Amino acid sequence: MSRSDSFSPDISQCFLSEPVPLPPRAPIRQLPAEVAERIAAGEVIERPASVVKELVENALDAGAREIRVEIREGGLRLIRVSDDGQGMPEEDLERACARHSTSKIARVEDLEHLNTLGFRGEALASIAAVSELTLLSRPIESEVAGQEVPAAWITVRGGELVQRGHRARPHGTTVTVRELFYNVPARLKFMRSARSEAGHILQLLYRYAAGYPAVRFSLSIEEQSLLQTSGSGDLATTLAELYRLPLAELLSPIEVEEEGVKLFGYVGNRVLAQPNRQHVMLFINGRPVQIRTLQEALEAGYRPLLAKGRHPLLVLHLQLPAQEIDANVHPAKTEVRLRRERELVALLTRSVRAVLERSPALPAESTWPGPADVYQPRLPGPRRRGLRVLEASEHYRSAGNLPTPAEMLVALRPLAQLQEAVILAEAPDGSLYLIDQHRAHERILYEHLRSHSAGSERAEGLAARLLLEPVVLELKGWQAELLEQRLPILTSLGLDCEHFGGRSFLVRSVPEGIGDSEQLAAHLRELVEIALEDSEDWKDRLLIGLACRSALRRGRVLSQGEQEELLHRLAQTAAPAVCPHGSPVLLHYSRTFLSEKFEW
Repeated sequence: MSRSDSFSPDISQCFLSEPVPLPPRAPIRQLPAEVAERIAAGEVIERPASVVKELVENALDAGAREIRVEIREGGLRLIRVSDDGQGMPEEDLERACARHSTSKIARVEDLEHLNTLGFRGEALASIAAVSELTLLSRPIESEVAGQEVPAAWITVRGGELVQRGHRARPHGTTVTVRELFYNVPARLKFMRSARSEAGHILQLLYRYAAGYPAVRFSLSIEEQSLLQTSGSGDLATTLAELYRLPLAELLSPIEVEEEGVKLFGYVGNRVLAQPNRQHVMLFINGRPVQIRTLQEALEAGYRPLLAKGRHPLLVLHLQLPAQEIDANVHPAKTEVRLRRERELVALLTRSVRAVLERSPALPAESTWPGPADVYQPRLPGPRRRGLRVLEASEHYRSAGNLPTPAEMLVALRPLAQLQEAVILAEAPDGSLYLIDQHRAHERILYEHLRSHSAGSERAEGLAARLLLEPVVLELKGWQAELLEQRLPILTSLGLDCEHFGGRSFLVRSVPEGIGDSEQLAAHLRELVEIALEDSEDWKDRLLIGLACRSALRRGRVLSQGEQEELLHRLAQTAAPAVCPHGSPVLLHYSRTFLSEKFEW
């Protein structure tokens, strides 16, 4: 990166609404060869979104409180990024466009304590080599000192300085990029349509706006405003501005601090779950990252609690000491190495799961239009499908004031059984809950099986109930060998299975106390097939299968007492809001929601 600004903000300060005092600006210098050689350099300009990324990061490193982005024809014709950061003096402009020129590091040792998004001193040089770049800047110190110093500008085309001059401008920097890849026609062939490239830029700006809620971001595409945040410093407010979300009940906060690591952010209610991962955002010290192990940790946290193929709205910030991060490992700076990666993996999985497993689903009354919908005919954007949200919820109580599902379930009063499948119940505050009886019983049975199976804390194994007639299974050769190895585990789960000669096996029992044993017996073949899966989670999948095949069926009439008993047992589970498959058990209609709809 090659801006003159040495400002390296503490990420926690990016969430404050008051301006942070700026330290003295460091001069831009060309890095010594021994430092430049240690940098993981590479081509950083792959598409218009790459240009926007580098320029926005420069503005953030400069301490900008407002960043305005304008693009035309997907960024290939024009990209303009303006900020109100520290700016730079005239003598630094040309030097800033030289390769390996930066104000952010000076020694090899600085690479071990990076506090800025950029540090390579390559961005402006790489952009100027494939476009016409105009760099306009005025240093903040001239404005503070009351000097009548105009802003200076230079234009570099294809890496060559072609023009320079002065014009009026408040402190800060504006970088204008025209005719991107004009001299690299082969690169142009790989560009997608203008609306597709614009969609990448829009998605990128969403990410940085979520990463820096104290900064006002705006994006204009073809002179039409597509994104605008207030820079309030509050992450929940910023997410509401970006996604047009109600703040209550749809966003659950996460805030954990242990052993020098701080984790904070928000997880969207499961009704917001999407068919892709583009709304899963992770930041480390303000840097948006894509680290495979941490992404897997996040997914491990929410995967058992969401339906297959669904992913949450998830924005999390990790704050670590700078010396525990190595950001000099990837040309695009999207990957970092972490000293305590194993501990962070456990923290992320545990924190996300703890929030989602206790979050009741809300009725999805309408489709979120998204700020780009007015531009939708030309711009698909990153949210074509939209987010499912509540239609009206500005009067809802904040999520922090709501009882947990367990507390709520104890106080519920069953009213009726809908379609012999759903229990309608009233809460003390007058709100209405719908509880899926099959999924509720499924959650109860699954946790019972898991707590008693071998490997759990209780680990005494499950008692078995003999079947009236054993079930005979005929398997293939390799299946018979694998099942023979797993027979002790099946026995601990209450599935007494024995070799009956050749490739035949007899299943004589099913787990005791989990429901209708004859109902379960009808599904033993498919359950054994789960036990023969070549996967690490086959045992857990088998427990889920056992719970599902023996749980109360929809169509079963329940008495008032049976309904109360089911709700009482559900309240004692660890994750009463979601079934083992990840589908919601509870649907909540608040009293305010009902009042609005019926105009009470």
